[in-house]
Amino acid sequence: MATDVSSFKDVYKTAVQGDFPTHLTVTMGTQTVTYTAVSIPLRYGTNPHQPFAAYVPINSTRLCIGNLEMLKGGKDGLSLTNLQDMSQAINILKYFNKPACTIMKHVNPCGFKVQTHSETLEQIYRIARACDERSAFGGIVGFNVTVDAPTAEAIMETFIEGVVAPAYEEEAIAILRRNEGTKKLNNAIRVACVTNMQRIPKFVGDNIDGLYTVRSLVDGTLTFEIPYLTRIRSVSDFICDPMIPNKDPSKNNGQDFVVARRPTEQELEDCLTAWYVNINVRSNGIVFVKDGAAIAVGTGEQERIGAVEQAIDKAIKKGHSLRGAVMSSDAFFPQRDCIDAVAAHGVTAVVWPAGSLNDAAVIQAANDHGIALIATLERCFLHI
Repeated sequence: MATDVSSFKDVYKTAVQGDFPTHLTVTMGTQTVTYTAVSIPLRYGTNPHQPFAAYVPINSTRLCIGNLEMLKGGKDGLSLTNLQDMSQAINILKYFNKPACTIMKHVNPCGFKVQTHSETLEQIYRIARACDERSAFGGIVGFNVTVDAPTAEAIMETFIEGVVAPAYEEEAIAILRRNEGTKKLNNAIRVACVTNMQRIPKFVGDNIDGLYTVRSLVDGTLTFEIPYLTRIRSVSDFICDPMIPNKDPSKNNGQDFVVARRPTEQELEDCLTAWYVNINVRSNGIVFVKDGAAIAVGTGEQERIGAVEQAIDKAIKKGHSLRGAVMSSDAFFPQRDCIDAVAAHGVTAVVWPAGSLNDAAVIQAANDHGIALIATLERCFLHI
């Protein structure tokens, strides 16, 4: 007799309880921080059978995820994956002053767009969704500005797990609540309001005030890390003329290896956008951007060229042209093959940390193809 498994779908709507305290204290040297359990309802951890708890530091002036306000979906609660995707969305959006939208899936951005030509927020969302509409299915959508009614209508067109933003127009909230209590699309969409998005540290030198990235290993070992902070505050911090000294007179006519082409203003802006998005892509990570929109993201590959090939393949399959796009890489290129690969598809500029033993060959490849090569002198691995 066959076993009926249809009831398993109900576990995704059911909260599981765990034996967690309401408060905990962490002492780091002479500093002691007391945490309290979040007040928002929680469903389950990474999977439906895993209980979890979330804690916020008491009296923090920086909270945004820890004290988010649930405007819809609070009864069912949030899963750990919901919170992680909302957190990563904010970690991208914090870098942008212009209206921007990111769509997160499995702690990786699958869509992004920042305003470049006075686009409306609805247009920004649609462009972000079109980056990879298939992956955006069931994702978390994040905004850095107030969500208006036309944008809410666009969100309701496809299945979205949740939305996080600093504010919503009343009409937008009504639209996002429209299917509540029915079996229609997005009836259980979770809508969260956050504050203090811009208080999250982002640049080298920002005050982290005891903020650590805490992860656990399989045996219970805890690791504490200073949050990732970038030195790239603006395009002026890019190195647009990277050079590798030539120690072999028989190569390159005895000349140093210097990037020949300077990037355009548009390429610089797109490279800045690509770098900020890349900070939140699981390593090895590659991001293609054109006109402020993510064209494709290659993520989680064990090899650098594999991440590049994955991103190229995604762009082609989603119907995007890479001609005129820029590429960001979260780490150095071991060989020139990555530059050769993207040059074949019309990529015109690349931003990368540098630091490989083969940087001279990488610069030579860029010069062979007329690509502007921009260095950051920092790696942005997200090793999770």
